[in-house]
This record gives sequence, structure tokens and C-alpha cells, in this order.
Amino acid sequence: MRHVWFVLMLVAVSGCPKGQESAAPTATPGASYVVTRETPFYDSGCKQERANDGKLAKGTRFTLVGEREGCWNVKLAGEDEVYIVPDRVAPAS
Repeated sequence: MRHVWFVLMLVAVSGCPKGQESAAPTATPGASYVVTRETPFYDSGCKQERANDGKLAKGTRFTLVGEREGCWNVKLAGEDEVYIVPDRVAPAS
């Protein structure tokens, strides 16, 4: 019976979706956040007509400048401001 239980647990865990985005944390302008998975950034808004302008690496820290319709304006360490969809970020600790 233990063997069956182990196999069922293994199937359940392996069936969990990987790489799915998570819900965005609460937007608090001025607060610090960190990228939890590589995420695209945009120079002129999340809904720009062209492809993303680059990607932020996992571990990139930033400060939230503002939020509008699920798109965050963030300030990076080098003082650059870009836009991201915040589904791959978490509050910095």
C-alpha cells in the first residue's frame, strides 16, 4: 500500500504546472521588489505595439514608481525606468 501512495504522490507533484506566473504582489509605490524569474521589460508601456525591449534577470531588484492596469513602472539600480507586467516579482526582503 505504501508503494501505491508514493506513486500517487509522485504523479500529483510531477503534474503541477511549472513556469506558470504567479499573482502580482500588492503594488506599493516606493517599495522594493525583486524579479523571481526572468521577465520582459518595455520602454514605453506594457501594451506597446512592438516586442519587448529586453529582459530583467532573476534577482534584479527595483523600486516601484507607479502602477496602472496591471503594468508597473519600475526604477532599476542604474536609475533607468522601464515597464513590466508584475507576475514574476516578489517583495524584496
